[in-house]
Amino acid sequence: MIEEQAPATLPNAWQLRPQAPAIGTAIGRLDAVAEDGSKEFVFGVGLNAFRMFVVRREGRCFGYLNLCPHYSLPLNVRADEFLSRDGARIMCRRHLAVFTIDDGLCIDGACTGSKLEAVPVSVDQAGMLVIG
Repeated sequence: MIEEQAPATLPNAWQLRPQAPAIGTAIGRLDAVAEDGSKEFVFGVGLNAFRMFVVRREGRCFGYLNLCPHYSLPLNVRADEFLSRDGARIMCRRHLAVFTIDDGLCIDGACTGSKLEAVPVSVDQAGMLVIG
């Protein structure tokens, strides 16, 4: 008997979501995300819109699906607000769960031990953020 994994545990499960951007899709300019800041990117409209965010820290970019593993709601309440007050961690503003920036691991709150779903991002030679 073959057991199926839940989509969130599969590598690259984000690609299975409705309206997910394809690998290679340019999502915006790198300078749209301030150093030590975060920005949301939305593809599509309505309840099935694909919502992700990027955190820029120490010259690196980290992309995550904007979905708290605790209750499957967006992490932010205000536009582009994904970081703790000191900017050291990602925070769910609805449940106050706290996640590490580099791997999305929940280190405090209702979903401790869970991870945010990573969406790979890179920067191309033109300074564009690209999926993949």
